[in-house]
Amino acid sequence: MGNSVRLACVRWTGAVLATLLSIGTPRAQPGEGPPPMAEPPGICVVLDPARDNLTEQERMAVRGLVLQAFASEQLAINSQGTSCTETYVLSNIKLGNTINVTISGQRGQRTGRSTSLDDLPNVYSQMVKSLVTGAPMGTGGGTTDRTNVTKDQSAPRRVAADSLKYVTLGYGGVIAGRFAYGPAFGFGYRKELDRIALDVSGFNFLLANDSDPGTQRNFGFNWELIRLAGMYYSEPTADETIYYGGALSYGWIGVNNNSTFYSGSGLEGHALAGYEAFRSSTIRGFLQLDLTLPFFKARSGSAERYTPAVSLQVGFGWGKSNVVRVINE
Repeated sequence: MGNSVRLACVRWTGAVLATLLSIGTPRAQPGEGPPPMAEPPGICVVLDPARDNLTEQERMAVRGLVLQAFASEQLAINSQGTSCTETYVLSNIKLGNTINVTISGQRGQRTGRSTSLDDLPNVYSQMVKSLVTGAPMGTGGGTTDRTNVTKDQSAPRRVAADSLKYVTLGYGGVIAGRFAYGPAFGFGYRKELDRIALDVSGFNFLLANDSDPGTQRNFGFNWELIRLAGMYYSEPTADETIYYGGALSYGWIGVNNNSTFYSGSGLEGHALAGYEAFRSSTIRGFLQLDLTLPFFKARSGSAERYTPAVSLQVGFGWGKSNVVRVINE
C-alpha cells in the first residue's frame, strides 16, 4: 500500500511539471523556423549603383565572388552587411565584352579589366590579393598564381613592332696616323616601334684596302662579330625621319702604318646618326653614319696606336606586314 501511494505521488508531480513547462514555452506558428543568427563582424562589399551597369542578378553574383576572394585570403567576411569591419565599394562598367572593374576601401583602390563575365573571378582574385598583400597588380607582381591567370595575361595584347632584316653597303676608313679607306658592308635585324628601335647586327666588315699615293701602301680593317644598338627617331610617326643612337660591339681592328702593322680586339663603342625612309611600308631605306671608338689600343710589339674608324653606309631593309595578324584578332 505504501509503495502504490508513493508511485501515484511521483506521477502526479511529473504531470504538474509538464503542464507548467508547456504553459511557459511559446508555441511555434505554422511555417516559422528558429530565428536567424547574426553573422560575426567581417568585411562587407557593396555595389556602386551610379557607376555599375551590370544587371541585378549579375550584381548579386559578383558581390558574392568578391566576398569569396576575401575569404580565400583568410579574412572574415559579412555577407549581410550588418556588422562590417571594412567596407569595399565595387563597380563594374561593361562595354561590349570588356568589363572594367574598380574596387576601393580602407586598404586602397585597385582597377582591373576582364574580357568576359567568365573571367571576372580571376580579376577579383588578383585585385583582392593586391589589396590584402600590398603587391602591385600585373604579371610578376605576386598577385597571380596558377588558379587566377586571366585570358588577357595568357594571351596579352602588345603593341606591334616592325621586324626588319637588312643589308648595308658603303665606304669608310680606319684612322691611325694615316687614313686607310675602303668598302664597308654588313647584315642585321631591326625591331622598330614608333619612337625607338633595337638593332642586332653581325659580321660587319670595313676593308680599308685602298693604296696611298706614293710608294707606301696603307691598309687596314675593322671586323665586328656582333653589335647591339639602340636608336631614337626624332619624328616617330613620319614616313621619313632622322634618327640617332649608340651601340656596343665586339670586334677586331688592324691598320698598316709606315710598314708597321697594328692590331687589337675587344669592345667597341659606336655613335650612330642616320636618315630612314618608307617607314609606313614593309620596306626601309636608310643612310647611316657610324663612328667606331674602340675601348682598346692596337699594338705592334711595344708600340701602340688608337685606331678609330668611320663609315657612311646605305641600307635596305624588308619585313612582313602585321595586317594578317590584326585581322585574325
